Amino acid sequence: MKEFRVGLLGFGNVMQAFVSHYLSISERIKSFGFSLRFVAYCDTTQYVYDQNLDIQSALEMKKSNTVRRKAKTPLEQFTSLVQERGVDILIDGLPSAKTDAGPSYPLLCEALKKKITVISVNKAPLVFKGGELFSLARQYKTDLRISGTTAGCLPTSGLVMNELVGSQILSVRGILNGTSNYVLDRMMFDRLSCEEAAQKAVELGIAEPDYRFDLDGTDTCFKMIILGLVITGKAVRPQDVACQGILDLDPRYVQRIVSQEKVIRLLGTLTVTNNAPEISVGPQVLDRSDQLFAVCGTGKGLTFQTLYMGDLTVIGGSSGRTNIAATIMKDIINACTV
Repeated sequence: MKEFRVGLLGFGNVMQAFVSHYLSISERIKSFGFSLRFVAYCDTTQYVYDQNLDIQSALEMKKSNTVRRKAKTPLEQFTSLVQERGVDILIDGLPSAKTDAGPSYPLLCEALKKKITVISVNKAPLVFKGGELFSLARQYKTDLRISGTTAGCLPTSGLVMNELVGSQILSVRGILNGTSNYVLDRMMFDRLSCEEAAQKAVELGIAEPDYRFDLDGTDTCFKMIILGLVITGKAVRPQDVACQGILDLDPRYVQRIVSQEKVIRLLGTLTVTNNAPEISVGPQVLDRSDQLFAVCGTGKGLTFQTLYMGDLTVIGGSSGRTNIAATIMKDIINACTV
């Protein structure tokens, strides 16, 4: 039975959900021939490293907002741990930066060079420096898994890298943000304003208190950029994407669409032209003949148009903490059982 030492970069809601999920299924995971031992966690204020770390106690303290000990330079200390190869798996769960690769990028580079498996649910490093990260992973023959960055538990990047290999993907269109989809549902069918629907999403734990990243289209934009990179190997800058969210949708317009038995969804569209991705994000009207018409609630959906395998639509992958935790676990299983 192999045991892999795990370091958590970030210990917010997503990482807490992952730890809870793993602890609840740890015996089942042993059937894959390995187990995990959490030895370190780090965020902007804390750095904790202990080969005998009681992750359950750490989880309880984090949930109760009890700081075990503050650190002046937690990320720098975590970097030293990576340089000494004190972990086998690094999971990046820091919040995504909006304008650059964020503070975890140098750590991920160092981890890949040290042949430490990297699992990322942080989109920013992939959006702004994804080409460099994939290049390092190839150069050092290190696992870089990113399922959690492209639509949570809805199979997306995995489909592109495995099931659709050689199919020549021509275009992708999809609903990739569960929060915006839920808000649109409440606007269409409960006649709530965008703000009212967003507050409801926050109350239910579907959205973060600052929901603009989801509703202004940025999250969908980031996910499409990462998919474009995986499909073509070429990156698109966020500022080069025509991106419109749903914050300014006129409720009267929304109700007019509903009266026509159609729906409005926030769609990301990617077209491959000369082996380069062209991406746009914005609200679109879908009628019943559209394969994505049925995507509702916090669900997601993607349609791939390919040259050799025809069209493929996947629907599901509702947003949720357990869902993203299971996605992280999937990446770990695939990395550890190669």
